[in-house]
Amino acid sequence: MNTQTARFFKGVTTGLVIGAAITMLTDPITDRQRHKLMRKTEGVFKNMGEMIDSAISMFR
Repeated sequence: MNTQTARFFKGVTTGLVIGAAITMLTDPITDRQRHKLMRKTEGVFKNMGEMIDSAISMFR
């Protein structure tokens, strides 16, 4: 990976982090939104785990 590409990805990552921080400061989430988000992320990680388990079992 060349220097320009690395700088680009670092800039994009920095922009995402700063943008997320500013968004959270200007629009904090309520407890209800937080619980809803937690339930959704639990489902996502559960699905990811199941896919990884399936992929591992295919190679055994």
